[in-house]
Amino acid sequence: MEFWKVQHPGDAPAAIEARSGREWKYHDLLLDIGRFRETLPRVGRKSLGLLVARNSYDCLVTYLAALNEGCALILADASLNAELLAEFIATYEPDWVFSEETSLSLGEFRQSRSGLPGLMERERPQQLEIHADLALLLTTSGSTGSPKLVRLTLGNLAANAASIAQYLQLAPAERPMTSLPMSYSYGLSVINSHLAVGACILLTEDGVLRREFWDALDRYGCTSFAGVPYTYQMLLQTGLLSKRGTTLRSLTQAGGRLEERYMRQMHELALRRGWRFFVMYGQTEATARISYVPFEKLGEKLGSVGLAIPNGALSVDGTTDEMVYRGPNVMMGYAECRADLAKGDELNGVLRTGDLARMDDDGYFYITGRLKRFLKMFGKRFNLDDIEKVVARRCEISIACYGLDDLLMAAVESAANCATVHGVICETFDLPRPAVKVIAIPELPRTPNGKLDYRRLAEGAWQPSVAAS
Repeated sequence: MEFWKVQHPGDAPAAIEARSGREWKYHDLLLDIGRFRETLPRVGRKSLGLLVARNSYDCLVTYLAALNEGCALILADASLNAELLAEFIATYEPDWVFSEETSLSLGEFRQSRSGLPGLMERERPQQLEIHADLALLLTTSGSTGSPKLVRLTLGNLAANAASIAQYLQLAPAERPMTSLPMSYSYGLSVINSHLAVGACILLTEDGVLRREFWDALDRYGCTSFAGVPYTYQMLLQTGLLSKRGTTLRSLTQAGGRLEERYMRQMHELALRRGWRFFVMYGQTEATARISYVPFEKLGEKLGSVGLAIPNGALSVDGTTDEMVYRGPNVMMGYAECRADLAKGDELNGVLRTGDLARMDDDGYFYITGRLKRFLKMFGKRFNLDDIEKVVARRCEISIACYGLDDLLMAAVESAANCATVHGVICETFDLPRPAVKVIAIPELPRTPNGKLDYRRLAEGAWQPSVAAS
């Protein structure tokens, strides 16, 4: 499914802007993609672009134009801290940048010769080798601005879009709401899979707790939206899902584990309102989706991440208990610097997920733990090592980060640093203050080889003398 070619009936609706009500047909989208391609700078080789992405029509056009032009494109979230974005750009030195933020200042860039608002090009493009198959680069931890990127091909994108469209039974009559950022692999997969079938996408930047979101959802007859665990917790607590969304048919959840009590509530609500509620599991390293629980099985498989998506396969390593995924949507590998963009496929379709799992007698998989050091905070993945590096650099202190999903803990050795560290974390990574707790302890625990002992911290072996939250 080459969704980026948008080869659908020209008079069919392709996108609607929720706030203004402006509508674009597939004929309009195709023309605008062509116009944007003509404005892209020519550098005598495959170019590298960076899209500062919002859920907007112009950003959608930029994304699709880059794929059609054969560029390699980095997606960065528009909400990313300015300093982190600058570090990101300095690491990869893209040839061009598109941003709707007109005040964005990039020292080595100038306004595009085409005059297109928002498009900037590097004044002196550098030599850069980019692998012929590289199409898209997504951050593994979009909220921390880590320069570590996932390298994806057009084949990865097409395969995952096709699999999602198949198990969700998507059709042209679908009308999804962009309830997640397009820079987030889950949010992008909603766009890709619906473009693949010729559906109409409702573009909005409004959060799911805003009245404007639900007004637009009802006004334009939206049929589905996607959410992370926090989304559904809040919607259930406010009662919005019981009152609004008369045209909804399907709801999907990924981005972390939804507590079983909320999952049960969603299952019961879906049965009552005639919806299908899909619990899914995925990673950016697999483009987006890895597994799903068929709705008709959700009641008896609560807590499971389900079965592998179509054309994929899951297994559990008999030695380590790590869940392993195989499929055409597995990334080429990681990039951590410009030179890595020249690398080819290093994984050959096999992804070690970093999650521990078990499989039941029916072939359904259950996550039992994690090998990697990250948390899911309100649906986004935060690399704890990245956070430690940022805080240690800015505050010039030793710090250890750990915690649970939706609660980030940080330990420092001086009570005088608690409030400062708390402020830096919340402001830099755009986290609500109650979601972060900083404690002061006499000494950070370490293992015999001198490494930080996160297990002892997590077990509460060290009682805080002061805390900030």
